[in-house]
Amino acid sequence: MTRVSENSTTLSIRHTLNKHKSKMEDLQMKGTTLKSMRKPSDNPAANIEALQISSVTKDNSQFKRNADFALLQLNITEKALENLTDIMGKAKEIAIAQSSDIYNEDVRNNVANEVKQLKNLALSIANKRVGQRYIFSGFKTLDTPFNENGEYKGDNGHITLEVGKDFFVQVNLHGKEVFMAESETDSQVTHPLEKFPEMANSREKSKNREIMSEENNREIASSPIGVDAGKYKESANLFGLLDSLAISLENNDPDQIQNLLEKFDTAVTRLVTLRTRVGSVASSVMTNVNTIDANNIDNMERKSKLVDADVTELFSDITRQQEILKTAYKTSEGLLNKNLLDFLR
Repeated sequence: MTRVSENSTTLSIRHTLNKHKSKMEDLQMKGTTLKSMRKPSDNPAANIEALQISSVTKDNSQFKRNADFALLQLNITEKALENLTDIMGKAKEIAIAQSSDIYNEDVRNNVANEVKQLKNLALSIANKRVGQRYIFSGFKTLDTPFNENGEYKGDNGHITLEVGKDFFVQVNLHGKEVFMAESETDSQVTHPLEKFPEMANSREKSKNREIMSEENNREIASSPIGVDAGKYKESANLFGLLDSLAISLENNDPDQIQNLLEKFDTAVTRLVTLRTRVGSVASSVMTNVNTIDANNIDNMERKSKLVDADVTELFSDITRQQEILKTAYKTSEGLLNKNLLDFLR
């Protein structure tokens, strides 16, 4: 019979106890954190995948913050365009009503004041801000885009934001494309009113026009702004259009008012087109946010499977390990508590 030394027995007992205590400690730590992994070496492959998922989740969080800002900017821009459309629609209603012969000069002079107020309201919209940032000044977001005469002081910058992985959207419209529309013509017109023969043949009306041009120095509906290879650029802006209507009303000129109707139609159509453009971008941003939310749910589910502990299984293991450890202690107690007679046998 092979004799087992006391030292060997003690070492064996110590090894067994340490092994079960270590196992119990590991399970208790997992029970505390409810994680299946305490360190990367527990499951290297799962740990790498979990880190990748965490990185993607952080990226998505920033994309959502960008999307929130983009939606704020786009919604305010769309609301501003809606208000501008209402203003131009109101001005057009006035033009339609005052282009008839049933109103006299006094009425038209009074209505002209209303049109001037519409222009002031349009100017306030043109200088609209989000916080301290002007929404229609291009990249010059801290500079007032329009002065009191309706002259644009911003630039043609378009701000883009990444609201999803490799998905960039334009979040602003600069003031030039909203309040001014440029077009090329084959012939230079020295003055917009020259387009209307009935006014060109009227000395009295031409005289009024010259007075208005010299004294008021107002831009009327559209004006040539440059020449490029035989093409003449015309800039039609909303403020000039409202000015034209106010001047025509002050001049008691129903023919000129009638001729402005087409320009109002063009302006309203352009604003509606811009609103549609802004709305489509906002819709795509919302769709992307929903996609990010769905991806985050999938990622969190996958990460949970990788790093989270199965609670039922974990506490079952803890209970079983407690019983094992208790048994090991009792066994060790029986082997270690020997008296001198036990050694002499």
